[in-house]
Amino acid sequence: MIKKSKTVNKRVMQNIVDKLAEGITLTEICQADDMPSYRSVTRAVQIDEELWELYRKGRVQQAEFYTDRINMLAMSPLPDVVDQRVLGAEVQRRKLEIETLRWTTARNQPHGVRDKKEDAPQQQAITISWAGGDVDVTKDGG
Repeated sequence: MIKKSKTVNKRVMQNIVDKLAEGITLTEICQADDMPSYRSVTRAVQIDEELWELYRKGRVQQAEFYTDRINMLAMSPLPDVVDQRVLGAEVQRRKLEIETLRWTTARNQPHGVRDKKEDAPQQQAITISWAGGDVDVTKDGG
């Protein structure tokens, strides 16, 4: 059995980032013998700012991959089956996968693909005013 590396350096993190960008989960990545443990990765990004930045970029890219996956699930044709229960089950499975990926994408990419807060959609207020700007609030209106 190969002993798992506990060292997370820039080269290892870049490899992790590349795999995240392909839609592979961190859990799956860390199961490989040549990768550090999940806990080693999470500790490293907590301690080292440079590794954190790389990791964030990987998560943002992963969210972009998930966006494409959501579109593929929604647009691909349903299987050609006679049993409506099987068809209904496939629709429900796709809905669940889409909702899970949407949640994950929103969490990993709250500010868009560039991960910049100023790029995020902003809520905008609308102000309505009348000529004169005065509103009569007396009971009889006059």
